[in-house]
Amino acid sequence: MDKHFIRAKSQENKNIRLQQIMDVTDRLFHEKTYHEITLSVIAKEVGLARGGLYKYVISKEEIFLMIYLQKEKAMIDDIVEQLINEKITPDLLSEVMSKTIYQHLDFIKYHQILNAIIETNVTIEKLAEFKVKTFEHTKNLFNILEKTFNIDRQKAFDLYLTILYHCVYLYDRVAYQKNYVEAMKLANLKIEDINFVEHLSHFIYTILK
Repeated sequence: MDKHFIRAKSQENKNIRLQQIMDVTDRLFHEKTYHEITLSVIAKEVGLARGGLYKYVISKEEIFLMIYLQKEKAMIDDIVEQLINEKITPDLLSEVMSKTIYQHLDFIKYHQILNAIIETNVTIEKLAEFKVKTFEHTKNLFNILEKTFNIDRQKAFDLYLTILYHCVYLYDRVAYQKNYVEAMKLANLKIEDINFVEHLSHFIYTILK
């Protein structure tokens, strides 16, 4: 058998297993807190010994970075697809980004812990690899922002991060943690519901103007 085929098949099988590991971890992240999820928990759910999991990753942070990249790419691809052939105005960009980010709200759950937790607990090599990939993911969106609003790459990057940071704030207003809900109830305080899309659209429009 051709050695190239064997290597390709081996890589294909590894990718399938990595996707299984990511899918399981993603599900666990909706059932448990980040700190409750360990490699041992993930390995058990996947059906591997912990040692077997080390064939694919060396830390749970690596898994979270891979999930982040996957979700980020899906969201940005959706945004770019809706903007690529349009005459872009602040109104249009605000509407498209706010609605699309809401459709990919799960991505914000990961962005919420990216800087403070994930990036500080992963190896420099894996973090560098992650930075290269996220740069590739955002390139087309940044190109649109630069051309439309006559800004440079750094300002496009700052604009994108500013929007994401505001999304994190809004996420906490629509995806309440159980402890928060119980604390508000105990304090006899009302949780005010908000419209994520409306708030985000207004915020984006404001900073663009």
